[in-house]
Amino acid sequence: MDRRTFLQQISGGASLLCAANILPGATPQQRIRVGAQTNTWGVPIKTYDHLLEIADALVRLGYEGFETSISSLEKQAGSASQCRAAFESRHIEYVAPHCSVKFASNADSATQVENLRRTAAYSAQMGAKHLIASGSFPRNAADAITVEQKANLLNQVGRACQQEGLKFCYHNHIHEFEGEHPEIETLISQTDPKTLWLNYDVGNAYPVGPKPGDFSAEHYRRILIYHIKDVTQNSAGKTVPTDLGDGKIDLRAVVSPVLKSDWEGWLVVEREADYPNAAADPEGLLKQCRTYLRGITGI
Repeated sequence: MDRRTFLQQISGGASLLCAANILPGATPQQRIRVGAQTNTWGVPIKTYDHLLEIADALVRLGYEGFETSISSLEKQAGSASQCRAAFESRHIEYVAPHCSVKFASNADSATQVENLRRTAAYSAQMGAKHLIASGSFPRNAADAITVEQKANLLNQVGRACQQEGLKFCYHNHIHEFEGEHPEIETLISQTDPKTLWLNYDVGNAYPVGPKPGDFSAEHYRRILIYHIKDVTQNSAGKTVPTDLGDGKIDLRAVVSPVLKSDWEGWLVVEREADYPNAAADPEGLLKQCRTYLRGITGI
C-alpha cells in the first residue's frame, strides 16, 4: 500500500471514528473548536521561535488552535515531525496553512496543484487537518480565467489535498459576492462537496452581501472553518477591522446555525489591525475577541 492510499484510508477511518464519538446530543463545546489566525502578529511570522511564542500566547488566551500563512512554516518542511511535537507539547493544534491559488491564464494549473500537494503533505505531518487557499487574481482582466475554470482548478486542489489526508477549504473575497449572479454561488455548485469546503470569511463579503448570517444559515454544511471578524467603514467607504461586537457584522446570526445543529468545525478569529503589519497589541486584541466569542457561543 502506498503512502497516499494509506493516508486516505486513515483519514476516512478517522472521520468515521470522529462521527462515532460525537453523539447526537453533543454540546457545542464538544463539537466546535476556537482558533486564531496568527496574522494579528503580522504576515508572515518571520521566525519559527516567534511562532512558538505566539502559540504559547494563544493557549494562555484560551485558543485551541492556530492558522498561519504558508510562509510562516514552509522553511520547517524538513522538520515537520518536530513541529508537530512542539505544537502538541503546547496543547495547541495546527489548524491549517493559508495558501493561495492563482486564477490566471498564464499560471500552470498542474504546477500549482503539485505545489499545494507538497504543502499539504508536510502540513499533515505537522498535524494540520485542513489546507486553506485564497484566490489570487490578475491585475489585467484579460488574463483572468472563467469561474468554471476556477471551479475545475479548485476541484483538482481538493483531490490533491484529500490524497495527502487534508480537507481543502476555499477562502472567499468580497468580489466573489458581487453582482446578480455572484461567483461564490457558481463555485459552490460546481465544486465537489466531498473534497472541497469553504473557509467562510464573514468580513470579506461586507458590504455587498448577502448578510453573513443569511449566508451562514444557507451554507453552514459546506463550511468547515469560519473566519470570525468584525468590520466597519470609514468616511471614505473603506472597510476597517474593529473589535468583535463593535462593527457591522451580526456575529450572533453567523454562529446561530452551527450552535443549533450538529455542525463540527473551527471558529477561527482573524483580528487584523494594520495588515500585513503586526498590531500594536496582538494579545490585547485577541483577548477581547476570545471574551466576546465565549459570550455569544458559550464555548
